[in-house]
Amino acid sequence: MSVEPGSEGTETAGWTGRLAPWLLALLAAALRLPRLDLRPLHHDEGTNVIFLLRLLREGVYQYDPSNYHGPLLYVVSVVPLFLCGTTTVALRLAPALLGVTLAVLPWALRRELGRPGAAAAGVLLATSPSMVYYSRDNIHEIYLVFLTLVLVAAAVRGTIRGGTALLALAGAAAGGMIATKETACLTFLSIALGLVLSRGAGLPRPGRAAATAFVGVAALVAVAFYSDLFTEPAALLRPIEALRLWGARGVRADGHGKPWWYYASILGREEPVIAILAASGALVALRARDRFATFLAVWSGATLAGYSLIPYKTPWLILDPILPLALLGGTAIAAACRSALPAVARGSPDPRRRLVALALALGAVFAAHRAYLVSFVRYDDDRASPLVYVQTRRDVKRLMDRIEAFARGRREGLAVPVEILSPDYLPLNWYLRDFTDVSYYGKVIERPAAPVVIARVDSADEVEGLLGPGYTRQNYRLRPGVDLCLFLLEEEEAPGTPEGPDDGRL
Repeated sequence: MSVEPGSEGTETAGWTGRLAPWLLALLAAALRLPRLDLRPLHHDEGTNVIFLLRLLREGVYQYDPSNYHGPLLYVVSVVPLFLCGTTTVALRLAPALLGVTLAVLPWALRRELGRPGAAAAGVLLATSPSMVYYSRDNIHEIYLVFLTLVLVAAAVRGTIRGGTALLALAGAAAGGMIATKETACLTFLSIALGLVLSRGAGLPRPGRAAATAFVGVAALVAVAFYSDLFTEPAALLRPIEALRLWGARGVRADGHGKPWWYYASILGREEPVIAILAASGALVALRARDRFATFLAVWSGATLAGYSLIPYKTPWLILDPILPLALLGGTAIAAACRSALPAVARGSPDPRRRLVALALALGAVFAAHRAYLVSFVRYDDDRASPLVYVQTRRDVKRLMDRIEAFARGRREGLAVPVEILSPDYLPLNWYLRDFTDVSYYGKVIERPAAPVVIARVDSADEVEGLLGPGYTRQNYRLRPGVDLCLFLLEEEEAPGTPEGPDDGRL
């Protein structure tokens, strides 16, 4: 019987192998699926739902390379909305499920990582505060990271088995990455560098048919997404334009400039377990000359260095280096377990294995607690974590509760006219999606007259002077640096209307 690296080589490997993926899925799901509507939508989610709602209601989507990344998110996200309705839970269901599956996928690399290493990598991904937080946001990053791991796992298994099906799956993942976000190019370069410096990660070369299937399917998937299922061939030039635009934006920083050590600081604060284990895994790669571990070390190091050198930085980009760092951390756990194999073979339990398991469990508990705190308790407090970045405040829900209560008290109901005179309003477009008469002016207009008017606080006095009598006003925090003022026109009873319950009849 063949023994995988890092496995016990015992009869228990069968049932633990069958159980491990389910346990990883349960652990990841426990931190990702509950209360998906708890945190208000981020500004970027509000941008994405503009395209999503149009695609859902009109069947129309047009890729815009200037500011909105690739089309894959919209095509995937619209499915839960179509099946389950336009709720916040349905909106975030796709990224949450991808985050759950992401934690299971390292098990497909158990031959390379070892069973303990694959399980450990899955635990690290399942409990990572960064992975949990952004699996509960419908932005592009979790799609890209998920497809990256599908690409690596399918390519590794495909080259070893020598078939074309898995290489075709890897190609589909690569094409999906291209159709997700421009930063896929940095991921491809980092993986390629890792393969070169590790001499192919110790994997056999794929056959010509398998390589052709990989490239062909990757191109087919990317072209299908960008050309709207081959109906707009001219759209194929837009991704190239997007690379130019986003490359220039990355250099300019465009208001998101951070120091080079920004991502390292996030790792130290939010992901110390992954960082420590990954550093240990890198030492294992050097000492044992483990080519697959070397591949992971170079991949993660190149990704982290690349993002650190680019002036434009946002915290969700940390997911891209966290993925290979977690896999690299798994190799450290596997190496520690392998050192106990002779004792286990003799039937005597090795306390070192128990210490390794206990250390991993404690690290997972620490990470899971941190993930819970950031994702479920202080999810809109930027003092709590750098992961909380220009996050919409929970005050927005109070704002919407007030508007909805006001609408219920009027004859028009959800048809009550709403005028938004603020240039900053996202993600109110999602929360006002069921209101049928909403006007987005983005600035103060000469004659605002709707029963519901929303303006920035810094223009509230001007708006109040333009409105007629009878309006009440109240301020709400939208996000850091942006406060909104809500004006509501209280209905007056018509002249001659009896004040009491008597309707005037004898």
